[in-house]
Amino acid sequence: MEKTGLQRNWVRSLLTVLTTAVMSLIFCFSMEPAEQSDKTSGILARQMIRALYPEYDHYPETQQTELYDSIQAVVRKTAHFMEFAVLGVLLRLCLESWFGKQRWLGPASWAGGTLYAGTDEIHQIQVAGRTAQWTDVLLDSAGVLTGMLLAALAVYLIRKGTGRKEAGKACP
Repeated sequence: MEKTGLQRNWVRSLLTVLTTAVMSLIFCFSMEPAEQSDKTSGILARQMIRALYPEYDHYPETQQTELYDSIQAVVRKTAHFMEFAVLGVLLRLCLESWFGKQRWLGPASWAGGTLYAGTDEIHQIQVAGRTAQWTDVLLDSAGVLTGMLLAALAVYLIRKGTGRKEAGKACP
């Protein structure tokens, strides 16, 4: 039987490398001490403030601090969700590339991503100024679930479209 789609060797290899790369990137972000992590998210937070609040520099200092802290919190939580959503997509596609179409791929993708989120939080305890938060594990798990569902939907739609094309070829 000829391998097609996700089961091609080069696709399988690419998905495995990309999944490992995203996991490594998440690990590297978690290795940043709190001060460096704050600087990283602070850059985007300041850009958002400039775009959304043009009069920010004229606000009282306490209001500036409150606004900055709230925007930075949104940036950090969104980053958590997004990086794990990408991981969810890649885990789902990578598992399918290795095992083919199986009912357990969704739960396995979600469980694996959630387990990785838990170990990521445990890892952060070892880093200066960082803490572990179970709410981050929940947020990361929701990201994995979202990514995994998006990947499953994409695969379904691609298969559905491919099936129609092949069915059309068979008919005169």
